[in-house]
Amino acid sequence: MYIPSVYEKSEWSAQEDLIKKYPLGTIITNTENGLIANHVPFHLHVDANTGEKYLHAHLSKRNPQIPSLQSPDQEVLVIFQTQGSYISPSYYPTKAENEKVVPTWDFGCVHCYGTPKIIDDAQWVRKQLDGFTKHQEKDRKNEWQVSDAPEKYVTLKQKAITGLKIHIQRIECKFKFEQDMPGKNIDGVIEGLAKDNKQEVSDLVRESNGKI
Repeated sequence: MYIPSVYEKSEWSAQEDLIKKYPLGTIITNTENGLIANHVPFHLHVDANTGEKYLHAHLSKRNPQIPSLQSPDQEVLVIFQTQGSYISPSYYPTKAENEKVVPTWDFGCVHCYGTPKIIDDAQWVRKQLDGFTKHQEKDRKNEWQVSDAPEKYVTLKQKAITGLKIHIQRIECKFKFEQDMPGKNIDGVIEGLAKDNKQEVSDLVRESNGKI
């Protein structure tokens, strides 16, 4: 991925936070017929003993991407991305000074490269379902759990899916949120996005520039 140094985010804490906040990843693999991609929610797991990082998920057994995920020698790419937004030149105060401004698009993303493993094990898949659900439900007053559903129903639904485990080998991360702009233009973008009801991206610009 092309990453100008000003936008590079090498801190694991920031990468981890993005993956957890935006868990719907795009998984891309290569097949004899060309590239194939699917959009899959992932649960990040870090081994407490080794520090190794993994992405856990489940797929429909009918998913045609599965054969390309069954070789441990196959490198896969999973992309996670924040909310993004068009940035109007009108946000920049310097527009009134010299008109030397152009629009852009602000966003953050993480590219995870790793080796896949299909896990057709009911116990592992159930643990993955429990972990992902618990993470997504954690801020709800009454958390729903997989065990709340009838066991026979869950078992039946689970027969249609298989587990996926990706061992992350390397990560690239880009946060493009006005870091190359003068302070007053950054402030203008923060304010402009908020006024345009794009508070989430406004907050990302604020945080990326230390304006918390």
